[in-house]
Amino acid sequence: MLSSKKTSRYLFYAYLILLTWCILFKFETRLEFLGFFSSPRVINWLPFAEPMIVNGNIVWAEMAFNLLFFIPFGVCIPLIREGRSPWKIIGAGFSLSLLYELLQFILAIGMADVTDLIFNTLGVVLGLLVYHLFLKITKTQTRKWVNTIGLIFVGLPLIVLILLVIVGL
Repeated sequence: MLSSKKTSRYLFYAYLILLTWCILFKFETRLEFLGFFSSPRVINWLPFAEPMIVNGNIVWAEMAFNLLFFIPFGVCIPLIREGRSPWKIIGAGFSLSLLYELLQFILAIGMADVTDLIFNTLGVVLGLLVYHLFLKITKTQTRKWVNTIGLIFVGLPLIVLILLVIVGL
């Protein structure tokens, strides 16, 4: 099971659900608390021009999270779409990030930000590097290791999300 391409695909779908929950639903589990269409529509076109500032300090964690949340994309795509060039994978990650930024603008949630686009894409690149590192270290066991780690970091949070939605918290 852990060495199955089907497991990799299902984990990737679960990852996309969690990523959407994070980016578009802002970790909210109750629909009545979602702020769709309640904020002004803002696009920051200048990289690093409008970072999140709290108490006069730049919140670097926001940029780090953007990077971290897209690493699984770069790790998983080579497993489910074997033979794809790194440029196509990076392009797909960029396109997904752009879609999320556009949806944030359309739905008037958060702020569409070119800095997010940059860090999300860098996360995909870092994910590809991690994937190649896994290949060197684990050789033929790469899929098994990635799926095992995916079950922990994607499967468990998805189960928690589903339970939170069911319970209504």
